[in-house]
Amino acid sequence: MMNLGWLWTALNTNLTIAFVGGLTGAIGGALGAQYIAERMKRREERVREIRSTNAAIMTCFSICNTALIIKHQHVEPMRSEFEKQKEDLEMLKVRQAEGKIVPDQVHQVTADFRQFSAPIVPIDTLKTLVFERISVYGRPLALVSVLEQSLTGLTQAIGHRGKLIQRFQSSAIPKERFAHHYFGLRQASGETDQEYSDTVSVIASYTDDVAFFSALLCQDLVKHGEEVRALVAKLADESVPRVSKADFSGPKAKGLLPSDKNYADWLSGFQEGEGKAD
Repeated sequence: MMNLGWLWTALNTNLTIAFVGGLTGAIGGALGAQYIAERMKRREERVREIRSTNAAIMTCFSICNTALIIKHQHVEPMRSEFEKQKEDLEMLKVRQAEGKIVPDQVHQVTADFRQFSAPIVPIDTLKTLVFERISVYGRPLALVSVLEQSLTGLTQAIGHRGKLIQRFQSSAIPKERFAHHYFGLRQASGETDQEYSDTVSVIASYTDDVAFFSALLCQDLVKHGEEVRALVAKLADESVPRVSKADFSGPKAKGLLPSDKNYADWLSGFQEGEGKAD
């Protein structure tokens, strides 16, 4: 049997003990330094994400604000006046049919041909921030896509209304059929041209979509930012950047921001907590 006593004696010498202790300390120190470095790296990455999230929140807020301004100044006055005049004309026809007023009484149509430009918003900046610099998934990503689609649809609808206005103003439509084409009413021939009427409705709908989806995206981004901030707070005792806020209580109170009920079908496609920070 091999005698290993000499090995035990060697391992217990002061030199060996010092060497092993030093080696262990060095390894422990290296591992500790690596852990601290990785921890600080994670903190820096998440701080950058908070800043990117704040930039996305402000970009998204500006898009929503632009939509709300257009709705208040142009779209809602256009839509409400159009519907009022259409209702007045239809009421006139009902009263004529009932014999309450003379059949040849004409309703004077005051067409609203005031034009306004499609919104120019930083949607590309928002896409870069959300898709490339923020670790969200699920609903926030879908919101960016549907927001871009809504902006495209709104731009096209506003442009199409401009072309229809040019058609009306060029006298291409006979005066006696003007109201029928303008309001989308049935003509004596049985035909119905609702192109302008539908375009007014589409502009109003897309404007609401842009406002609603951008406001909802702001809400999701604020929530994501707070979750990331909570993770950063666990990594260091130092101060952590605050997450920007977006307050839409004013537009909601004025009825400018659409209700969630109008988008229940779209919202039902996403589960609570989708996009939560890891």
